[in-house]
Amino acid sequence: MDTLNKTIKKLSEQEYQELLSAVAGRKNNKPYLVLEAARNNQYDESQMMDLLAVNPSTYYTLKSRLNERIAQYLSKNVKNPISVLKDKVALVPAMVFGNDRDVAIRALKNLEKQLIEYDLSNELIVVYKALARLSMYNQDFDYYEKEYNRHVAYSLAVVKAEDLFYDFVKRAGNYLLTREENDKEAVQATLRELTNISELYQGHRLFVLYNIVRLYYLCIFTSRTESLQALELEVDSILQQINKLFEKYELDTFYQSIRFMVDYIYFEYYQKTGNQVRADHYYKRINKDVPETAFKPVFSFYVTRFLQSKVERYMDNNNISELTDLNQELESNFDVNINEPYPCISLRRFQAICKFYEGDYSAAAKTINNLRNETSLKKFLFTDVEYKLFQALQYCFLGEDGLCNQLLQSVKRQINEDEAGYDQVTIFIKMVKTAIKPEEFRKKVRKLTEIYEQFKKADAGSRRMLWYIKLDENMIRRMANPIKD
Repeated sequence: MDTLNKTIKKLSEQEYQELLSAVAGRKNNKPYLVLEAARNNQYDESQMMDLLAVNPSTYYTLKSRLNERIAQYLSKNVKNPISVLKDKVALVPAMVFGNDRDVAIRALKNLEKQLIEYDLSNELIVVYKALARLSMYNQDFDYYEKEYNRHVAYSLAVVKAEDLFYDFVKRAGNYLLTREENDKEAVQATLRELTNISELYQGHRLFVLYNIVRLYYLCIFTSRTESLQALELEVDSILQQINKLFEKYELDTFYQSIRFMVDYIYFEYYQKTGNQVRADHYYKRINKDVPETAFKPVFSFYVTRFLQSKVERYMDNNNISELTDLNQELESNFDVNINEPYPCISLRRFQAICKFYEGDYSAAAKTINNLRNETSLKKFLFTDVEYKLFQALQYCFLGEDGLCNQLLQSVKRQINEDEAGYDQVTIFIKMVKTAIKPEEFRKKVRKLTEIYEQFKKADAGSRRMLWYIKLDENMIRRMANPIKD
């Protein structure tokens, strides 16, 4: 709502009335009410939902679509520096054939400065080629020809950097599902290539692309908390620089679309380094807007990372209402499908974790089972094993010993074929099997407690799984109870 309010309030009265007429429709339409409220009042999200008499899911869908329509209208009707510059560039070829060469060169040099400011490399190519043609018979020709060639190379580098920016989320997501060394190397190769480009060329766009990827890489792959903590000043400095660029180029569509990532990185970083006060600060800033971000498929990786950090936060504060507060909106707004496996598979795990800590073990088991029926996890052995163990734990709590044993046997067959790196799995299987065997209650509780401690010690490093399972004394006693509900 803040972004919408700022956009609407910046418009002149004439511009606002034209926008209202173009995108809102009649006075009793909900889009009309939203725009009027944004223009004349300072409502928060909950007040707007009350005014419109809609639920959160409907509201976020309405707001997202309205924002899209406003953006389309403003891009066509409200001039901004970038669109004005691009309009000028469209006229550049004609300058070569103008009557006054000196006037054309002065105009092109002035345009060059503005394009450099906005880091518009493709447009600079056009300008430098025109300047080279106008300077064919003087000493400036070689300079402009070199600048033309340099910016052709730079433009290609920016395109490549953008490709790597998107490629990173695909490769990183794949690694998080497999935990295989070759997939890790693929992610590292992406970062190395992006590093090489950012070192070879200077530009604020490359700086932003490279550092967002690098900071997410650090949060994903740095296993030692102390190593991440040591980078706090550097991380904070980089994110502040990125924020300043976003503020400076507030009409840059790409920058404004990814602006939320700064707070997402802050939250994930501070959550992982154990700075709960600062993590909570950023959590409160971004949590309410997550469903709106989740509505855009291109950001699914970042929303998924947020949900993982949200679970980590729950492990610290045990606040179940804060863990589950977005679930209804995410169910309808998070646009994921199995063709994008990491967000889709991880969302189902998040939903199952929520059900588990709500005590609804049947729903948790059903969520994982439905996922496994909808798609094959065989190519993601690590995730397949983890989810089967999590599902088996639900059946253990439910007293469904037969279903529990089936899953445990399936996992044992899988890790027999690939035993390396699955020591914690063997311990977890032992724990669940101990829970479903008939034995004297106190003795079983003692055994389960000991095995669980062994599991926590073994479950470390890059192949850590089931980290989100926190069995307190009451839960262990329930596992040990031979009379299941």
